[in-house]
Amino acid sequence: MVAEMATSSNLELLINKLDSSVKLILTIIATLLLPFALQAQAQTTIKLRDSAGNELPNAVVWAADDAVKAGARMTPQQVNIDQVNRQFTPFMTVIRKGSEITFPNSDNIRHNVYSFSEPKPFEIKLYANEERPTLAFEQAGLVTLGCNIHDQMIAHIVITDRESAWISNAAGVVELPLVAANGPVAVTIWHPWMGADLVSAKSVEIEPGTSTTLTLEVTPPQREEKPKSRLEQRFNRTGSL
Repeated sequence: MVAEMATSSNLELLINKLDSSVKLILTIIATLLLPFALQAQAQTTIKLRDSAGNELPNAVVWAADDAVKAGARMTPQQVNIDQVNRQFTPFMTVIRKGSEITFPNSDNIRHNVYSFSEPKPFEIKLYANEERPTLAFEQAGLVTLGCNIHDQMIAHIVITDRESAWISNAAGVVELPLVAANGPVAVTIWHPWMGADLVSAKSVEIEPGTSTTLTLEVTPPQREEKPKSRLEQRFNRTGSL
C-alpha cells in the first residue's frame, strides 16, 4: 500500500514537471511568434471618398518603407498597359523605379502613344496589334499618357523610388500591409483630380490595424464633347492605318 502511494506521488511530481516544461515551451514559442502575430493584425484599410461622398478608385497611396511589411515591398518589374476599345487599361499604374512597361495594342486600329511628362517623355508612333513596344522607366515621378489619334485616351503611371505603393480599387478601398506601430503612421494619397503632379498629394496619419474612411476634396472634371478631327475620323475607321 505504501509502495503504491509512493508510486502515485512520484507520478504526480513527474506530471507536474512535464506540465511546467510544456508551459515554458509554449511561453517561449508565443514570445517568438508575437512579432509575427502583431504584423498579421496590422492589416490597415482605407476607404476613399470624393467631395460628394462617392467611392474614389484609382487613388495612389504610399507610406515610409519601414512602415510596410517586408514581404509586401515592391521590386522593379515588367507590366503591361494595354489599349482596349480606345482606352488605356489600366487607367492607373504604379511601378518601382527601374521597371519596364510593355504597350500592347488589342484594338483593331492603330494608336500613337506619347507622354510629355518630365520623368519619361516619349512617343511610340502609329502601331497595330502585332507590335508590343517596351520602355524602361528609370526616374521617379508621374507620367501621363495620351494618344495622338484619340484625345479621350488618358492614363497615369506613378514611378516610385519607395518600396511600396498601392491603388484604391473600384470601391475606393485600399489595403495597406503596415507593421504594428506605437502610434499613427503617415501615409500619402494622390489622385489625378487633385492636380497634374504629385506635389498636390495629401498626407494623413492613420492607426495601423484599423479601418478608416477618408474624404478627399476632389470632384470629377467636366467633360467637353469635341467634334472628331479629320485625323481622328480617319484612324477610327475599322481596318484603317
